[in-house]
Amino acid sequence: MFTLIGKKKKYVAWQSNGMYVVDNLAVLKSLKEGTVKLGLEDYIVVKSNLHDYMSTISRKAQIVSLKDAAYIILRCGIRAGSRVVEGGVGSGSLTTALLYYTYPNGHVYTYDLRQDHIDFAVNNIRRLEHRHWEIKHGDVRKDVKERDLDAFIVDIPDPWNAVAMAKTSLSFGGCFSAYVPTFNQMEKVYKELERKGFVEIEACEIMMRGMHVGALGSRPDNVEMPHTGYLVFGRKV
Repeated sequence: MFTLIGKKKKYVAWQSNGMYVVDNLAVLKSLKEGTVKLGLEDYIVVKSNLHDYMSTISRKAQIVSLKDAAYIILRCGIRAGSRVVEGGVGSGSLTTALLYYTYPNGHVYTYDLRQDHIDFAVNNIRRLEHRHWEIKHGDVRKDVKERDLDAFIVDIPDPWNAVAMAKTSLSFGGCFSAYVPTFNQMEKVYKELERKGFVEIEACEIMMRGMHVGALGSRPDNVEMPHTGYLVFGRKV
């Protein structure tokens, strides 16, 4: 896969039937690193990375941000070969990160109750190698059949109701993670992890501040996103 970087926007190009599909912009017979002209604009062509995939994803629901996804990956120890259950697919942003890091011999099992979210995410994730992905129309709070998982990650309104299922499904030392937008949700899932005997329980918020670098001086960006969501973690023992 390649990324086309323009003056104002970038696009990810993926292969389909021997052609390169550049989102809704163009279909090309061939593509390589360097430059390419599409219409009146020149684009720099580079090999795609995870930041490209996640920053160009089409959004329907609120996505797990890049900064939050990075800490989830690190905190849960996600790597090639990991077996992960994800609850709540949304637009497929976190799913993209999970597939990227578990490739090629891991497996990601995604559960969602909304078919419209499933359909939207499938369309986004077609850009990735995802033979190791299985998406299920089901309830992550009670329908998970997989066992001995390395991680159990949920982005649902009531993650505390998924803790019991996570304890049943995780391997010894496996990690639970919840992404929630409010304090009261954070507190409820934290306390439920305590009740269920999880250890290394952590609740946190990841802050990121962009900078505007100018010729006459540098300063913080005018537009900030100080809060995206709260993260709660625990390990099964």
